[in-house]
Amino acid sequence: MAEYREPYRIAGLWVRVLLLVVLVWGGLVALLSVAPRERDLADLRADLAAGRVTYVIYTGGGDARAELREVRWSTAPLFWYRARSPWPGDGPYTQAGLLADVAPEISDADASVSDPRPVIRRAEDRPGRGIFPSWPFRVPLPHASWAVAAAWIATLLIMLGTARPRLGNRWAWFWLFTVGKIGAVAYLLSEPRSLWRGLGPQGSPPSPLGGGQGCLLAVCLQLLVPFALYGAGVAFPALIDVLIGS
Repeated sequence: MAEYREPYRIAGLWVRVLLLVVLVWGGLVALLSVAPRERDLADLRADLAAGRVTYVIYTGGGDARAELREVRWSTAPLFWYRARSPWPGDGPYTQAGLLADVAPEISDADASVSDPRPVIRRAEDRPGRGIFPSWPFRVPLPHASWAVAAAWIATLLIMLGTARPRLGNRWAWFWLFTVGKIGAVAYLLSEPRSLWRGLGPQGSPPSPLGGGQGCLLAVCLQLLVPFALYGAGVAFPALIDVLIGS
């Protein structure tokens, strides 16, 4: 019987690896987008004019004439930049000005239905969606953000369908998925056995987490993880600069 289960175990292992790669890639892009390198408005306009920009996120600008507080843009998934007010020149930089720089032929009336080359969106005013994390559903990847959301949902369903997770019960993992923000990645790494152990046997820890313990750990992670991730987001571009010699 064990020999018949082996192909399913191998397939399950590769599914975990695939889901993990998608989530880690999406998480890295989301992380770098909130810790971009500082540039100025001239750099943004130069990148837009050269057609290098793939994604734009702006803050502020409730209407076309309102001043923007900052604009973040990407020239590749791992390369993010930011320009912030005060803006150079006599007037403020507005949503209408940004759209004019992106595609001069787009008017305010049809900006919502046009499809310029860069993806353009306004930064969310609310940081999250209740207890559910927002990052898997707002990854700034042009035309591919759906894959990260699908991977997160698939991992959640796999967790809910697992009768006996090894490190904690389903309630513990549910809180880590939602309040803890990074539970999906942790689950793929560790359940039902540590990913680095492959198909080898592995026993349960002496004291698997219960629902209350998982909730408490998730709250701690919610408080601590953003600082660690922001630090990583600042350090990673610096590392890229060193590697490419810029």
